[in-house]
Amino acid sequence: MFAILTSFRLGTTWVQEIVWQIFNEGQVNSDHINQRIPFLEWSSTNPIEEHPDFDALPSPRILKAHLPYNIVPKSANEGSKCKYIYVARNPKYVAVSYFKFVTSLKVFGNGFNGPWEFYTKLFVEGNGKLIIK
Repeated sequence: MFAILTSFRLGTTWVQEIVWQIFNEGQVNSDHINQRIPFLEWSSTNPIEEHPDFDALPSPRILKAHLPYNIVPKSANEGSKCKYIYVARNPKYVAVSYFKFVTSLKVFGNGFNGPWEFYTKLFVEGNGKLIIK
């Protein structure tokens, strides 16, 4: 069985931990959450990290994705349908959270360093890719 957590960029990390603990009887694990619940899309797009062998993951398999529902692979077998958890957040909270994230990247030299007002204009217009250099 698979469970896939999906959202637009923000809000899934805490849900990952909750779902992982539900499937593991409340067990606390210090391994990084991305090791326990890998990104589905990183399996082919992240050359830095070795992608997991999804068939080798213990069942039930839990994956995370930032993909739209229509792109996430669906089960071919009706008897073993995948469960999906979609995380939706208030756009205002998404904007604030993403603003804090992109401004924190300044320490690496590629973060956003403009004012909140300019950022929100880009965000509302859907120009988020222009926010990070």
